[in-house]
Amino acid sequence: MKVADVTALVVESASRFGDRNPQQLNYLTTRLRHLAEETVAHGLLRVFTDGPAPPEGSAAQELAGQLLAALRPRAEVSLSEVLAPALGRYELSVEQLPHYLGSLLGREQVLAELDRLEPSALSEHERRALETMRFWLRE
Repeated sequence: MKVADVTALVVESASRFGDRNPQQLNYLTTRLRHLAEETVAHGLLRVFTDGPAPPEGSAAQELAGQLLAALRPRAEVSLSEVLAPALGRYELSVEQLPHYLGSLLGREQVLAELDRLEPSALSEHERRALETMRFWLRE
């Protein structure tokens, strides 16, 4: 299974079963546990960077967030390649994304990247996403 396959699996599962189905979460957790952590991490992160934006993508992001928290896949991740594209699509209630990035790369490093992005020409949603990620990290 490739990165794009992991992303598609989560998006399709969320579309069919929603993000609150315990059997589906257990199934996906078990299935993804057998894959390379790098593949799982990047596949789940793509739900936030390349997937549909909320409200359409909300269930997929919620599910991807639950899987990030359950699996905590270790991987090399570039914050600039994740945070900037995620801001425009981020479902504000998914606290697992900033928490995962903070545990993987360091909370201060994620906050510093958010500070770096702040002066950019951001849309209203991107600004709210940035502030919300800061909130979750400082909680």
